[in-house]
Amino acid sequence: MDKSPGTYVLILYAKAQVNVEIGKLGLLRGQPGYYLYCGSAFGPGGLAARLKHHRKIAKRPHWHIDYLRKKLVLSHIWYSHEPIKREHDWAQLLGTETSASFPQLGFGSSDCKCLSHLIYLPYTPILAVFQHKLNHCRSNYDGNFPILEIYCHGVSRI
Repeated sequence: MDKSPGTYVLILYAKAQVNVEIGKLGLLRGQPGYYLYCGSAFGPGGLAARLKHHRKIAKRPHWHIDYLRKKLVLSHIWYSHEPIKREHDWAQLLGTETSASFPQLGFGSSDCKCLSHLIYLPYTPILAVFQHKLNHCRSNYDGNFPILEIYCHGVSRI
């Protein structure tokens, strides 16, 4: 992966109930299922550097997601090198999925007006479904939304 900027979704899995202290946000009481975190990487190193960070367990958490990564398994990553920050749009769209919820308000969204950038799903998220919804919303995106790629590594918690 090159150093281009872009937007991504980390898809994490909880096999059982989990309680995680998320810095100043407090305790997240998680249910078994999938947790989708929407973010963007427009700084030095772009997506390559940010995803390299997220694939590891941070010794000293910096972002809200770093706290959650200590307890959940990183299942896979969706990303796009589109040069426009889409994390807000993606979080809002994923929040409309059937049975979706925002398990902790303010998660990853302390610098914006979004309810949260963390979405909970009790079932496996499917890229084709997400892509279909993005294509349906295409009129909101200047008509040039790139096709998302999926990055599967089966990276597990150490």
